[in-house]
Amino acid sequence: MKQRISLTRQLALVMAALATMAIVATSATFYIVYAVLERLHILAPPPPGADDFTGLDFGILLAGCLFGALLALGIALWVSRRIVHPLRALGEAARNIAGGDLATRVEEISDAHGETALLIADFNAMAGRLQGMSEDLSTWNAQIAHELRTPLTILRGRLQGAQDGVFALDAQLIAGLLQQVDGLTRLVEDLRSVSLADSGRLDLMLTEVDLAAEVEALAPILISMLTPAGFGLALDLQPGSVQADAGRLRQAILALVENARRHADPCVIRIQTYFTDATASVSVIDEGPGLRAGFENRAFDPFARDTQRTQGTGLGLAVVRAIARAHGGDAAYGRTGTGSIFRLTLPVAGRNRG
Repeated sequence: MKQRISLTRQLALVMAALATMAIVATSATFYIVYAVLERLHILAPPPPGADDFTGLDFGILLAGCLFGALLALGIALWVSRRIVHPLRALGEAARNIAGGDLATRVEEISDAHGETALLIADFNAMAGRLQGMSEDLSTWNAQIAHELRTPLTILRGRLQGAQDGVFALDAQLIAGLLQQVDGLTRLVEDLRSVSLADSGRLDLMLTEVDLAAEVEALAPILISMLTPAGFGLALDLQPGSVQADAGRLRQAILALVENARRHADPCVIRIQTYFTDATASVSVIDEGPGLRAGFENRAFDPFARDTQRTQGTGLGLAVVRAIARAHGGDAAYGRTGTGSIFRLTLPVAGRNRG
């Protein structure tokens, strides 16, 4: 394999060569111009018998070229090292990351200025994001395995018991098995929605959606969810339409209500739709204790759970935010006078008011 010349040496040689050529070109130009001026009788010719170009002149020119080349070489080495040092550090860090050490960062380099310093900052930011994504992936794998293990264990245990004759394969057992399957189905769909949204591939089928009509159509399902747990339902719906995916909106509303059912105290849950000139919102308002201080900013992250409450998969609010952001909106949490409000906000463009 042919040995490569280092970038430092290349820069030094190129700059020294340029300096030498500049000195030679300047000297040659001087003598050429001087000769032309003599021929045009602008300058007096040298006395008879005097040489135009003496050995002393040649020696001075050669010494000047040599001194200029050495000076340029020294300056070139100094400049090239300032340029190459940060690049060498970046290259070494990149090789470490390629080898699996995602914690590698380029330390602050005093020689790095301007675009080089910006490149180092961008590299460190990229490395940090790669490390975060790797850690998130490991966490996701562990959390998914944890969430799937419980319902699968229950299904296996009950089916094994039915096979061994311990449990009678009656309607009650089948209903329990179907309930576990429904839970698994919801979990898989939530995981799929969050994963697609995180990769920017959550496809939407946008149509003109009447928010009030959608909530009213969901009311019977919501009542069936809430009544056995001691909750009531109230609707406060401002009419209006948005361009949205109706199926995804229903999924988000169901997730917000399910979150309130799991964590709020029994109360009347109020669903409110509200429009401004730029946004449309769907809010679920309850009388629960709300999120504890310090957890509000993480509540919408996948698998985020309050340490004081272990119910749920930690995916419901993440699904709501994923759907909202896929529409160009967002999800947020706030406090009312007596409870909590979880709000899904969507952008509005040329909406129709009822």
